[in-house]
Amino acid sequence: MVEPFHRVCTNCCTEFGLNGFPLKCSRCGGTLEYALDPEYLKNVTFSDLLTFWKYRPVMPSVPRPVSLGEGGTPLWRADRLGKHLRLKHLTLKDETRNPTNSFKDRSASLLISDATGKGFDSIISASSGNHGAALSAYSAKEDIDCHVIVPNDLDLGKLAQMMVYNADVTESGGPIEKAINLAMGLEERRGWYQATTELNPLSIEALKTISYEISEQGEMPDWMVVAMGSGVTIHAVWKGFHELELMGRIEEKPRLIGVQASGCSPITDAFTEKRELLGESSTLDTIALAIKNYKPRFGTPALMAIKESDGLAVAVSDDEMLRFGKEIARSEGIFPEPASAATVACLPPLLNQGIITKSESVVCLITSSGLKTDDILTSLNKRHRSLGLNAKIATKERLLLEISKNDSYGYALWDALGRNITLGAVYQHISDLETGGLVTSYRSGRRRYLSITEKGLKVLSAMDDLRTLL
Repeated sequence: MVEPFHRVCTNCCTEFGLNGFPLKCSRCGGTLEYALDPEYLKNVTFSDLLTFWKYRPVMPSVPRPVSLGEGGTPLWRADRLGKHLRLKHLTLKDETRNPTNSFKDRSASLLISDATGKGFDSIISASSGNHGAALSAYSAKEDIDCHVIVPNDLDLGKLAQMMVYNADVTESGGPIEKAINLAMGLEERRGWYQATTELNPLSIEALKTISYEISEQGEMPDWMVVAMGSGVTIHAVWKGFHELELMGRIEEKPRLIGVQASGCSPITDAFTEKRELLGESSTLDTIALAIKNYKPRFGTPALMAIKESDGLAVAVSDDEMLRFGKEIARSEGIFPEPASAATVACLPPLLNQGIITKSESVVCLITSSGLKTDDILTSLNKRHRSLGLNAKIATKERLLLEISKNDSYGYALWDALGRNITLGAVYQHISDLETGGLVTSYRSGRRRYLSITEKGLKVLSAMDDLRTLL
């Protein structure tokens, strides 16, 4: 059988065969991407079972698939959330159901399958979190050494996944772009398999299967909303819809909405200002680490996809991401990370402006679980006070507060606490505060009085600040 794929440079359009493992164009240095023969697409058939590997006929061939059960994720009707937004037809493509709780399991499955098929025993990847976690898991399954370069800010849940899967994790000391450059250097020096999303075009082939699944799970939506960091995901999703149209499986493609964080939105800025993408974003300030990318390598293809679909690019604030992350969880039972929540957070302004009508259908891509991130979990503590955080800390704080009002002594402080703990426990807390330099004591008559120190006042002030943040 003749291989239906070839590789093409996204910059100069030079075509290449599939021999060897080049990731860059030998003529201009541009990125290579896989392309399918349109005639082949017209005759493709798939099996009935909805899994990632169902779409093997439209992905570059590998000798043996490496799978942990990725793909085939649900497309949920979000009726409660839709009612809240006054949107009749809202659905969520729930990629949190993948093995490591993110859409990057699709990429990891195909990349590790390719790496093992080519005989590699070590891989290298730059990752802001999800991709590294996924690669670590699939590498562990195949006993491959997994090396991950991460940026200097990383969600702890994603780092924990990498570590528990025994990956070799190195911090780049800078943003994701620096990590990518380091990964490129290690690939060249060590001869490791390059598994970075932005550098290996197999990632696009894996992620486009999201579109294939959506086409089989219901009617094509009017709008598809995708969060953007490097721009590779929205590019891959659009590629999937384009192939489906060539196959005759869909009559119309959805319009795309690309969403970025307002604190780091180079693609959205270029779209809004009707210009080409500049070198990099002038700001890099967002809690949504999964889309914190100041120099998006797929920014231009992302813009092309949005424009070809007659779509748009928007930005949302961190506060709105956090707010809608909780709203999605409470309304639909899906806990998204901030970047995923951005796909829903962007909808109210678009509905208010009439860009999206209430009768149109919308699919939001929920790429990863909020359990892997820090900020939504932290924001959920707003309902709690210090007692909910730690009873011992709360007791010491109350003692400090009482002493800060007036110098006092043990028995009076016990009364002030309502005698809810033993007098002995009160004196133990007082001893701890004195040892820590937060209070001092002095004798007056037969009593030993306690006085708050400058350090104690600072601790009280810090507790107030912490409570405000939580």
